[in-house]
Amino acid sequence: MKKVKHFTAYIFLAFIASFAIMLIVLPKQSYSQNEKHSLAPFPSFSFDSLFDGSYFKGIETYVSDHFPLRTAFVGINAYYNLFMGENGANGVYKCKDGYLIATPSEFNESRCRQNTERLAGFADEKRLEASFLIIPTPGYILEDKLPENHEKYHDDEIFGIIKASCGNADFIDLRSDFNKNKSDTDIYYKTDHHMTTAGSYLAYLSFCAYKGIVPVSDFSETEILTDFYGTNYSKSGLWFEKPDEIEIRRSASNNEYEVVIDDVDEKHTYDTLYFYEHDGNMDKYPVFLNGNHAVVTINNKSCDNGKRLMMIKDSYAHCFATFVCENYEEVCMVDLRYYRGSVSDIIENDGITELMYLFSAENLAGLSDIAWLK
Repeated sequence: MKKVKHFTAYIFLAFIASFAIMLIVLPKQSYSQNEKHSLAPFPSFSFDSLFDGSYFKGIETYVSDHFPLRTAFVGINAYYNLFMGENGANGVYKCKDGYLIATPSEFNESRCRQNTERLAGFADEKRLEASFLIIPTPGYILEDKLPENHEKYHDDEIFGIIKASCGNADFIDLRSDFNKNKSDTDIYYKTDHHMTTAGSYLAYLSFCAYKGIVPVSDFSETEILTDFYGTNYSKSGLWFEKPDEIEIRRSASNNEYEVVIDDVDEKHTYDTLYFYEHDGNMDKYPVFLNGNHAVVTINNKSCDNGKRLMMIKDSYAHCFATFVCENYEEVCMVDLRYYRGSVSDIIENDGITELMYLFSAENLAGLSDIAWLK
């Protein structure tokens, strides 16, 4: 009996030792494609970090990020949660028809109102025509896909506050158009929180209809990028879900574009709206305008109508911008999460004629970065 007990202990110690050896000898990555975040480096030693506890906390984070077979264990835990009767994992619902939909964010009514009033007041201050184009959350529009037991989404409250607080700005309510078209249009990706190209085009058509603009409707080419795994996939750990496809629609107008990406400390100019180097990644959404940056300016060199649009936005705007740039001489996109400079200076220097505020409903309600608008 003692030999059996000792044998079990030896197996356990060998198991622990093997993982310790793998942690030391296996090559380390700086970024996790599956989980879409940078992995912690080994912490630098100093006496200050030793005495304040941050050194050991850094080691703990390092071990957690680089633990051998981490991805497999994350997946096992996620599917175990489903087996035990939970309706999702890590803040993501496992839904019908292959959808992974993020659970609702905490709703801050006061911040939502403050953000809306700040944006509306800025437009009045600059004496510019402005519009709110707010994207409903996937869980609100696709409620029929959600598990039976789910938390309440706050879109109706958010949209009500925007309508009451947007002042002289136009409020373009997408809820009706999205609900009318959701049965025959995949408006959102199944593994990601963003709108699909079809969903972005639907939002573009709604914007054009409200503004009396003739939308681009003729596409010379459509491309499909396969094996797109979005942020909800990465958060959930549900690794056996099927990937999405990303559609790229090229206008038959064949307009010539100059795209200037300004990250404050460096600036680069390109002649394309699409960045195919991201096709090799699991997350392919940055194929549209190269992902998140402080300021992105699209100059339509084939257009001279004098219309210059500034979009103060989040990442929901990226695919949308590839359509709306057809109708403007310039589209300047500012992301207040990364830009801390003067938006007023850009408006003056670029001769901006119109403002658009394009955010997801939950982002508009929760962002603190709008306080940087000046």
